[in-house]
Amino acid sequence: MMNLEKSLTAIMVLLAIVAAFISIPYSALILLLLGIVLSVMTPITEILERTAYLIIAVAAPNAADNLDVIPVLGSYLNATIDGIAIAAAGMWVASFAIAVINRIKP
Repeated sequence: MMNLEKSLTAIMVLLAIVAAFISIPYSALILLLLGIVLSVMTPITEILERTAYLIIAVAAPNAADNLDVIPVLGSYLNATIDGIAIAAAGMWVASFAIAVINRIKP
């Protein structure tokens, strides 16, 4: 049986894949919110992991743009990776905010 973290991650990936093929209203917002919720539920405490999510959020869409040259599937792969990067951005934002709050509060 999958735990909640794995279930939310699976939902994020599935939504990113489906949204690459069909238009889902607010799919980017949903992915962002799922990333935020996942990160609030299981905060990222290690700076290296938090940095990895930032790199994924920033670099993955740029790298994925190159997949458009693959006939038929390239644009779908690009859109899927873009969706996962949006979720990673949500995870980074939430974990960064939590880290800042933890440094401020007594």
